[in-house]
Amino acid sequence: MKITNKLNLPYGLVKAVSPEPHNKPGEISATTLIQGTKQVILTQRHWDELEDDVSERIWAVFGTAVHALLETEGETDFTEIELKQKVSNITVTGRLDNYDMATGTICDYKNTSVYKIKASWQTGSDGKPYGFPEWRTQGLIYAWLLQKNGPPATKARFIALLKDYSNTEAERDHLYPQSPVYVYEFNVTKEALEEIESFIRKKVFQYELFTSSEDNMIPECSAEERWQKKDVYAVKKEGRKSAVKLFDTKEEADEKIAELGKGHYLEVRKGESMKCKNCCLCSAFCNFCQENQNLVSNEDTDNVSKAA
Repeated sequence: MKITNKLNLPYGLVKAVSPEPHNKPGEISATTLIQGTKQVILTQRHWDELEDDVSERIWAVFGTAVHALLETEGETDFTEIELKQKVSNITVTGRLDNYDMATGTICDYKNTSVYKIKASWQTGSDGKPYGFPEWRTQGLIYAWLLQKNGPPATKARFIALLKDYSNTEAERDHLYPQSPVYVYEFNVTKEALEEIESFIRKKVFQYELFTSSEDNMIPECSAEERWQKKDVYAVKKEGRKSAVKLFDTKEEADEKIAELGKGHYLEVRKGESMKCKNCCLCSAFCNFCQENQNLVSNEDTDNVSKAA
């Protein structure tokens, strides 16, 4: 990967954020399995052509520093545990930040934003909070790796350090996280381990199946893997630039248009794939990203009428 230095930052910082390929040949990590197969293969295939700037990778330094500070082990817990398990011709790997043998608890540290925490509290069309599906999958892959290597896992904990936390906002808004540290945890069940093994084998199969395919022949990442926002249905009025109101469903929007009458119409705003837009370095080599660059931004999403 080519690391640019647009702000002429010190060499030490450049070196600190310059990454190596995440996976060795024949291996695929737990955090890589969570990504779309297309993203994984394109990133590996075009690694030497990818480009990023030092300033865009600055939080990686903080992440490394946090992990270094938390490497001290207690009487029953262990840090930076490396695990491996062969699946077909691929070795699935994982590095646990911390594992408490006394309680069977896996612990992983995350540097993240307040936005991610607040977004996890929002509810989908099923009325359930979005939660942290990627963290849950990562934790279960670690638990599966532990199971295959001997020690049991009964719980997974993710300790999120909120890098943009504001005490002022916390005092002003009760819906804002009330601490700069947020803990997400769940119990590891037999059923969950069976499901995650099926997921792992499916993802390894996809990786092996398409690893030699041409770039454009690799199936696109799923909507979830692309962090795709849901579509928004805007009720517009002729002669007015902004929407009268935004809705989560077409049915609600149609009802509003019927109520308001002549001069009102429907505008469908396709949900953006946020990972493609902001976080995927191989987007320049991805035909899906290139063909969907002009997705309309939901600029007044705050006015969306939430389904009950």
